[in-house]
Amino acid sequence: MNDPTRVFVVLSGEHPTLPLAEMSAILDANRIPFKIAGSFFKLVEIDADIGAVKTIAGRGAFMDEVGEEIVHSGPTVPEIDDAVKSSDLPRYLQTDESFSVRVLRFGGVSKEMSRVKLEGHLGWLMGKVTNARVDLENPQRQFRGLLAGPYFHLGLIAHRRPDVFVADRRPRMRPSFHPSTMVPKLARSMVNLSQAVTGSTFLDPFCGVGGILLEAGLLGCQVMGVDALRRMTRGSRRNLKHFGMDPLGLVRGDARYLPIRNVDAIATDPPYGTGASTLKSTTRNILKDFLPNAHSILPKGRRAVIASPVGTKTPDIAEASGFRVMDRHEVYVHRSLTREILVLEAY
Repeated sequence: MNDPTRVFVVLSGEHPTLPLAEMSAILDANRIPFKIAGSFFKLVEIDADIGAVKTIAGRGAFMDEVGEEIVHSGPTVPEIDDAVKSSDLPRYLQTDESFSVRVLRFGGVSKEMSRVKLEGHLGWLMGKVTNARVDLENPQRQFRGLLAGPYFHLGLIAHRRPDVFVADRRPRMRPSFHPSTMVPKLARSMVNLSQAVTGSTFLDPFCGVGGILLEAGLLGCQVMGVDALRRMTRGSRRNLKHFGMDPLGLVRGDARYLPIRNVDAIATDPPYGTGASTLKSTTRNILKDFLPNAHSILPKGRRAVIASPVGTKTPDIAEASGFRVMDRHEVYVHRSLTREILVLEAY
């Protein structure tokens, strides 16, 4: 692995805690050493091998951009000018290359500075330093300027999440739909929080029509699903097939008595409300029966990520079942439902 460099990550900001937790889980799962050097609003700076970070940048649900930082300075034009002129920008931008530079402002800072004017000034300055040419339509190199807190950052973008990242996977765009299906971004973040990697065996024991399985499969996992209703497992199979995936197994069964010996990772959204009535039980009792079973098939140190309504006392049930609670996030769904996302580790 190469020596660490300063890497910038622009998170989506869609949730106050999930994006950073997901990024950290992806890096840890793929054994990429990193150190958080700073953060402000949606910007996170880490010291890591940029080549390694690029290989996993597309896995995140909430990672909008990843790049290598070139300039870190104060937010005024004279400070930015001095920093750009003294930087090693020519190493990232050759004389015969075209480039663009766009600026984002986080947290309402530096309001006296026009982003558009700063973009124009940076284009002129970077062209002067390197003799490269600005091309906003089809640039060979794309740079990002960031006004965040008391600093300005300039970096070369290595990865940008496509605008249509989940458009074709929205629940109503799939062959099989169910109203309780989790939205793709949250489903993917749960898979990543479980620290599943390419080739991992991954289980959703309450799979429904396969929303979480779909995201795990797209990340290269070997997926297995269990559901009490045959129409749900059939729906999962249709949805996975639609996206070119062949599951390791889809079983109609009771997640409280799993017919599986071991898996590398689990992420699931157990039924609640009318969904729990299918198993003739409450969500709390389902979890009391399910979590010890889940613990028995997860090797020590492996993770399960569980979504449940706030107030279900899932942390207490998990700890009584042999899990350590590693992290917790709340996700508001609607007036009568706030999900609690728990990251559990078997020990």
